[in-house]
Amino acid sequence: MTETRKPGLANYQGPDRIISSHEMKILLSKAQEAIIRVKSSISSLDRWIEDFQGGDLISISGPTKHGKTLFAQTLTRNFARQHHFPLWFTFEVQARLFLAQFPETPLIYMPAKLKAHALPWVEERILESFEKFHTRIVFLDHLHYLVDLARMRNPSLEIGQVIRSLKMLAVDKGFVIFLLCHTTKSRPDDLSHESIRDSSFVAQESDSVFMIKRTPEEGETATRLRIEFHRRTGAMEKTVDLIKVNGFLEE
Repeated sequence: MTETRKPGLANYQGPDRIISSHEMKILLSKAQEAIIRVKSSISSLDRWIEDFQGGDLISISGPTKHGKTLFAQTLTRNFARQHHFPLWFTFEVQARLFLAQFPETPLIYMPAKLKAHALPWVEERILESFEKFHTRIVFLDHLHYLVDLARMRNPSLEIGQVIRSLKMLAVDKGFVIFLLCHTTKSRPDDLSHESIRDSSFVAQESDSVFMIKRTPEEGETATRLRIEFHRRTGAMEKTVDLIKVNGFLEE
């Protein structure tokens, strides 16, 4: 019979030690106050998802120029009003132009210089921002600046590893991470979480997926947000109609 005992484990007290469910509940109750909970301040959206919480990885996708960044900026303003000031990685737009899109610049945090295709660098900056400014909300715009498709042998699997790393960071540190993603070139009326470009793992590993598209038939600045799913509340395929007012999206 194979010997399975390992000396010393009976007295092991490391942070990953095995504990009982009763001890786990005590630890969780002590950590409860540190869990971030923040509303979107969009009434229908909050009705379906309740709030965003530490440990959440939220993917926002939709066609180019259909309002992904505007929606994220709207959330940023609404979070700032609740005294939660996010960290932003705006790879696709220069910092000067990005900040100019806000009618009034909210307090947010940004790297002084960006570095693409470097997930370890992104994770280090997220931790730096938390240590310096206690930021617990992160926006990453967008996914494909975290990976180097030209060097990938299997983009789907390797993107899946990136998504899992972000999810583990969110869970481990109690962060809320918003990840903006491009879609494939499908017709806007066919949009779903399956339209997210290059990897099905984006939807599989996310706690919630939002799809956003413009609806000009409803008005020049009309936009529709679709909650593909939200794991915590069970909401699926719910829509929220939005319109751009004074530089932000309102219901």
